[in-house]
Amino acid sequence: MNKFSLALILFVSFSCINAQTVVASASKSSSRNLQDAYVELDGSYLENPGIDESTRIYELHTRPISLLQGVITIGFETKIVSNTSLLFDIGAGSSLFDESELVTGMIGVRYYLGAEADQISGNFLSFRHRSRWYSVPPAGGPSLGSGEGLYGANTNFMFGRKIVSQKLSAAAEIGVGRQTVSGITLLLPTWAVTLGFRF
Repeated sequence: MNKFSLALILFVSFSCINAQTVVASASKSSSRNLQDAYVELDGSYLENPGIDESTRIYELHTRPISLLQGVITIGFETKIVSNTSLLFDIGAGSSLFDESELVTGMIGVRYYLGAEADQISGNFLSFRHRSRWYSVPPAGGPSLGSGEGLYGANTNFMFGRKIVSQKLSAAAEIGVGRQTVSGITLLLPTWAVTLGFRF
């Protein structure tokens, strides 16, 4: 075998190895690109169609009526499926309405209806439970001994509507709730108003 034939064989062999390396590298690069959350197009970044950013909706909110009464509240709502959200809040303060001092917490769900449901806005049904722990009972309520407290609860079902403009939201709802305090349970009308910031 002359030197020319040997050189030709070596050249072809190295060419095949390089081609296989390029193909393997391209395959790995393509796989990484598919897994990447973003793709570049004309110098700007676009979200990968495989990731649905519309499912990631979060809101911080407060209850203006409670704020006016002297009870500071802050809450959170997040979308958990296409038209349903989980919400909760906590609050504490001295109520100007009934002179009580309390800590309160709420957890619930909202089920949105209609064309705006996927963006957790528009009409909704809500079911939630609120607990209240009183260190000073409402005026006219039972007196408490030293170190004692009073527990109250409100489990309710309501219908409401949320309006979203840019990143701000406002929701109002009304319904009926099972109110319990001092061992007394009543079925009473209930309502709520929340103002929120979406991010």
